[in-house]
Amino acid sequence: MLIPENQIWMIVVGFVVAFVLAFGIGANDVANSFGTSVGSKVLTLRQACVLATICELLGAILLGAKVSNTIRKGIVDTDLFMTIDNGASVLMAGQVAALGGKSHLYLFVCLSDCKLSSRRYKE
Repeated sequence: MLIPENQIWMIVVGFVVAFVLAFGIGANDVANSFGTSVGSKVLTLRQACVLATICELLGAILLGAKVSNTIRKGIVDTDLFMTIDNGASVLMAGQVAALGGKSHLYLFVCLSDCKLSSRRYKE
């Protein structure tokens, strides 16, 4: 088995938390992209939701690997975690915790009608 049994729960929790995060990001950012189209009645709300779902999914599939490689190679040195006992578990737990924190932030922002930008620009 490729995945040890004591880490399966982290994968399941990570998947659920990632889904909640995707929902929060979509709820926060779709209005910026499609608000004018729906407001001017060019698209119905249903059409905008379907189009946004397709675009978000394609973006995650087509660009997700590059983002993961940037984090893995350019931001966090994952080789450092392999030098300690249970390093893979520690790294996975950290990733799930980061997903959890960001998903809670997005849910709070969406439910409280606050503004939050998910885009970060390089200067």
